[in-house]
Amino acid sequence: MRLLAAFVILAGLSIAPAAASDPLGSLRFLVGTWNCTFQSGKTHVSYKATYSNEMGGNWLRETDSWTGGGSDLGMITYEPKRHGWTAVILLSDRTTTLFRAAGSNPNHVSYRSVYPDASMTELFDRTSPTRYTLHYMQSAGGKTTKSTDVCVRT
Repeated sequence: MRLLAAFVILAGLSIAPAAASDPLGSLRFLVGTWNCTFQSGKTHVSYKATYSNEMGGNWLRETDSWTGGGSDLGMITYEPKRHGWTAVILLSDRTTTLFRAAGSNPNHVSYRSVYPDASMTELFDRTSPTRYTLHYMQSAGGKTTKSTDVCVRT
């Protein structure tokens, strides 16, 4: 009977929302709306990034939108069992990218794509409580594409 009670308690803990000491909690500063700029070569685009808590606070949802009706969706979490981050990016053209990153530092997360391939990296850096940057790079077909996003809280 004690074994069954212990199992029920452990099962309940495994589905509980992320604990306060969970590194994901440190990304809660993102919740709200941000004004962002994307730059890749001569291309400059302004967009709005909006973050919210999802799935009992275990995920952060990012919705990006820009003039002309463009948008994308991202879901971010920290996986305590594997001591790493996961980000899933869904684009309006029906493509999906899955990124993973090791470590628990929420202020500096170095992602590498694992799906659809390993050609992409993205570095998230929190530069202040009201500013963060993203540095993206993809190497494919002998070409390297780089971009930088700078986001400021509105």
